[in-house]
Amino acid sequence: MGDIRVALDQSCEYLRDAYRCVREARDALDEAVGLLVAASANHPESLVPPEFTKAGELFADELELIVGSIELVQRVAGEL
Repeated sequence: MGDIRVALDQSCEYLRDAYRCVREARDALDEAVGLLVAASANHPESLVPPEFTKAGELFADELELIVGSIELVQRVAGEL
C-alpha cells in the first residue's frame, strides 16, 4: 500500500509541474499576443495569427484537465 501511495503522490507532483508549465506557456503566449496587438496598431491588418487565439483556448482546456486529474488522483489516494 505504501508503494501505491508514493506513486500517487509522485503523480500529483508531476501533474502540478505540468500545470505550472502550461500556465507559464499560456502567460508567455498572452504576452506575445499583447506585443503583436500593439504592433498591429501600425499595420492595416492584425499581426496576431489566428492560431494564437485557438492555442489560448486550448491552454484553458488543458489546465482544466490537469486540475481534474489531480483531484482524481487525490481522491484515489484518499480511498486507500
